[in-house]
Amino acid sequence: MVFFSNSPAMRLLLLLLILFSITSCWTRNSRPRFIDPHVHVWGNKPVYAARTEAKTISYLDSALPVIVPGNIYAKGNFIYQLEIGKGIHVIDKTNPAQAERIGFITVNGSSQISIKDNYLYTNNYDDLVVIDISNSNSVSVVKRVAGAFPEGASNYFYIEPIESGYYECPRYDSVVVAWVKDSIWTSCSKN
Repeated sequence: MVFFSNSPAMRLLLLLLILFSITSCWTRNSRPRFIDPHVHVWGNKPVYAARTEAKTISYLDSALPVIVPGNIYAKGNFIYQLEIGKGIHVIDKTNPAQAERIGFITVNGSSQISIKDNYLYTNNYDDLVVIDISNSNSVSVVKRVAGAFPEGASNYFYIEPIESGYYECPRYDSVVVAWVKDSIWTSCSKN
């Protein structure tokens, strides 16, 4: 059975099908918008930290809310849950029916975690860090491999705000560790 003949009508139909399938991928919001930099709006403003300060890893004895959850690992009586871009929640599951968050390991720029033996592996922006988690009330960095993830220096979770709207374009001499709502000059927009 022949599906397409050499007739002009069939060629036109095939061409229209191809064009339709290509244009169906375009969205109305995918076109660039002109942003007038002289307009004051309510939007997101970056909170900066120096790279050395942002790469400091510490342990907090208090639970933080889960906002952007990532992967989870269980080790002994503890569960470690990634908070993308911020660090790792430490959850005590000694009594599984009443598991509770007991602490937080601050690791800015983190996007993945893995655990082997008593060591937690994660990224700290562009660095690979190995953290000793054998003591549940404190942590220590055992090893840092600087520049292991080159794209992490300029492409990390908080480079743009989570929500859509106007935001102040970030500088590149520091790293963004959070976003706050404020009155800003329009400079960047996220759909």
